[in-house]
Amino acid sequence: MTLVIDFPVDRISKGVHTHWPELNERKVAAQIDARLSYDGKHYFLRTKLELKGRGISLVDHDKVMLRYKVTIRAFEKIKLEYSISMERLLD
Repeated sequence: MTLVIDFPVDRISKGVHTHWPELNERKVAAQIDARLSYDGKHYFLRTKLELKGRGISLVDHDKVMLRYKVTIRAFEKIKLEYSISMERLLD
């Protein structure tokens, strides 16, 4: 059995960290959880952070998490500022 160390969210490097759940890869505990839409024209983000800007719209929220719909261009800017966890897609 290997030792698993969870780093604090603010210590994880900025950018997109992908994983394959089918291969039992661990999901990175990042600031934002992202999912590409079915048509590939935007992303859906789940986070505790409050995001604002062009191309970012709040879709839903509950007591803890906020859900956003963002354009591809807005996602490119967001991934330069925050750490993002995302499922790896088959090409």
